[in-house]
Amino acid sequence: MSEAALIKKYTVQILRPEGTPHGITVFLPGTLLKLKDYKSTYDVIVEQSQIVIAFESMNPFPIIGRSHNKMAEDVASVVQEFRTLEGNTSLPAKYNIVGHSLGGKVCLMVAAKFDIENVNKIIALDPVDDKPRELTTPKPRDKTNLGNSEAKEIHLFQSEKGGKGLFPLCPSDRNASVILELYPDEITSFEINEGAGHMSYLDKKTGDADKKAREVVQAKIREVIR
Repeated sequence: MSEAALIKKYTVQILRPEGTPHGITVFLPGTLLKLKDYKSTYDVIVEQSQIVIAFESMNPFPIIGRSHNKMAEDVASVVQEFRTLEGNTSLPAKYNIVGHSLGGKVCLMVAAKFDIENVNKIIALDPVDDKPRELTTPKPRDKTNLGNSEAKEIHLFQSEKGGKGLFPLCPSDRNASVILELYPDEITSFEINEGAGHMSYLDKKTGDADKKAREVVQAKIREVIR
């Protein structure tokens, strides 16, 4: 398979750093959100000498989209197939994942179930474990257990305001705080972005709290992804 065919098969962009890459990081946007609205964040990942495999869309809706499980499977598969392409075989087998909202949940599912041995570091931005609940469900038979993860580091961010309102975008019974409560031994760091909303991680949000949230996330990327 060619790189062009891989891009078409998984609907991804492949972003390369200047010079020799040190590894691979997958970037996952939120539900139906535009990849380009995260440019300042994935550019920082590229600056860390990472090849970024960025998914164009996370569409979980029936018929026209993919289940959360299929999304997680696709993350593992696209990295595996990318590493078989000519010129990529020397890249490390272990890779990082950064994701927002549904993308943050899928990061964790990959590490817990779909590519346990190969996920290195995760940064999940306001992950939402919803429709269905899998990491935080109270039903043991339906649970995807993050305790199975062998990831070296898992960093969680949570927006202060994402769980508020009549119809919260990141409900407080299935957010990063709950993931931390359920899996304290797996979580390396947890931080609440003060004043931020669920969409603050997108570049088009221009309030002071929005900008601060992105600055903090990008600083964490520079710290842990190298």
